[in-house]
Amino acid sequence: MMNDLVIRHGDQRIVVPPGSGAVVGRGAGSSLRVADPRVSREHLRLTWRANGWVLDSVGSGGTYAGAHRVTTVTLTGPLEVRLAAADGPVVRFEPATTPEPFSPGAAAGGPASRPPQQQNVVSALKILIPISTWARDPALRSWYRLLVAAYAMAPLIMLATLQHTSSLRTLGWVYCLYVAPLWALVFWYLIRPPGRFGKVEAAIAGFLLLAEVVLIPVLTVPWENALEPRAGSANLAGWIFGVGVAEEFTKALPLLVAAIVLLTARKQKLDVRMWTFLATLSGLMFGVYEASTIYVPMDVAQIAHGSAFGIPEFVERVFLDGLQHALWAGIAGFFIGLGANYHRQRVTLWMLGLLLPSVLHGLNDWSLSGAFGRDLWPWIVIQAVSLFLFLGYTATAAVIERDVRYMPIFRGESMVMDLPGLASPGQAHAPRVAGPPGHAAGPGHAAGTGHAAGTGHAPQHAGPPGHSAGHEEIA
Repeated sequence: MMNDLVIRHGDQRIVVPPGSGAVVGRGAGSSLRVADPRVSREHLRLTWRANGWVLDSVGSGGTYAGAHRVTTVTLTGPLEVRLAAADGPVVRFEPATTPEPFSPGAAAGGPASRPPQQQNVVSALKILIPISTWARDPALRSWYRLLVAAYAMAPLIMLATLQHTSSLRTLGWVYCLYVAPLWALVFWYLIRPPGRFGKVEAAIAGFLLLAEVVLIPVLTVPWENALEPRAGSANLAGWIFGVGVAEEFTKALPLLVAAIVLLTARKQKLDVRMWTFLATLSGLMFGVYEASTIYVPMDVAQIAHGSAFGIPEFVERVFLDGLQHALWAGIAGFFIGLGANYHRQRVTLWMLGLLLPSVLHGLNDWSLSGAFGRDLWPWIVIQAVSLFLFLGYTATAAVIERDVRYMPIFRGESMVMDLPGLASPGQAHAPRVAGPPGHAAGPGHAAGTGHAAGTGHAPQHAGPPGHSAGHEEIA
């Protein structure tokens, strides 16, 4: 029967014992590493099953045996495969066999599948509970599995470490911070900023989080103490300027500072979607701070005094307070990003980015002030409108920016290039056109206006090496 499996690639050779498994791929944690950029980090999985060694192709580029693409192969003899392409790197598998011994349940030439009662107990346990295989399997160390493990264990650890605490604020911080990263992950996949989250983006994110912690007590709280209407007031303007503008300005200010510093000091622009995502982080931190220092302690105290309604209020604050603030901040971040990339209407776009979420925020708090009695449905409607706007911007940010750049009032370029997928029909490789898609440049609107002297019809990429003519210079 088959015993050890020998795997070869170049001058590499590993031997895998039965009952375990192996991974072949480009990843550092692979059992056998193939250093070819076409190969997936985890390209092949080898597992020991009742009928012998089984090879599973899990890489995105596929696996080829001869001219045929294979997905699952039971190794009955030596096999040579190529990874990622028909001319890709070669990996050879050589299942070792033993002479024909006579032992119970292991006769050579016997059936491929043996009854469980004839299997060796130790081998059966290795197959059913392959701990050694799991320990070496890079898939088990993937970030999303580690995230599940962390979030499954964190509440138990928090329960053990916080059982003697008497600080309600500490409880608020711990549980709000437990939920906030999940929303950040959701926002990343909703917004899908192009490119990677690099050092610049990470530095801005850290600055935003720190800025919120600093600004709330020194800016937001004094502002609201001075201008926030009293409970029960129906003064809508007071709620907008006393609460909405106060809190949205606190969230937008660090983002504006980061955008200005990036433009002036580094001559760098970020995609509008990245600014939107960064703004949601600012909103999440504001919501965490607010909920953990004010509302969670209040709700826990109500629960301690026997108020059953304190429980759903506690849940709403822990799970949704950060989300609500992130929705409004994300809308502001979209307009801040547009303003950073289009200097001609920069101030107008930034003001609109502050005004729109401030009005929504003010309406939100006004609806809870007693203007509608104890009816919560107006508040729910305002929340739904905020969510609709946020989801709309996350879904169409690139399309909106593409359309904006063709409007004369915004004329100029941003991060979005005239790629075939974004340019208007017939203009994928055409000269830059100042007018809207499908409209010829008319008198006073010739392509290339405001750029270096020339025919006005030079191809888009006629700038210096490494510089695209499709980007505006920093104002």
